[in-house]
Amino acid sequence: MAHQFLQKLFLLDATAASWGLYQLVFVCAALLAMYSAYIWYEGRRDKEPEIIRRGKLLFLLAVVTMVATAFVSFAITQKLPF
Repeated sequence: MAHQFLQKLFLLDATAASWGLYQLVFVCAALLAMYSAYIWYEGRRDKEPEIIRRGKLLFLLAVVTMVATAFVSFAITQKLPF
């Protein structure tokens, strides 16, 4: 009886674990989007074209990561990461 309980206790729910991982990646991408918006704002304020370009590229990377994570998460777990 105790053996069956321990076996159920240590059983890994792979779908829930992967959904948690997708949430983590999505949140990191959202934080990167906020940071890149700040970089872009600072570049526009200081009129630095290099910093503006860096902010835009980081924002593009963050948006692509969030969209890809949402698609993969929905395809595998049938849930969105947000």
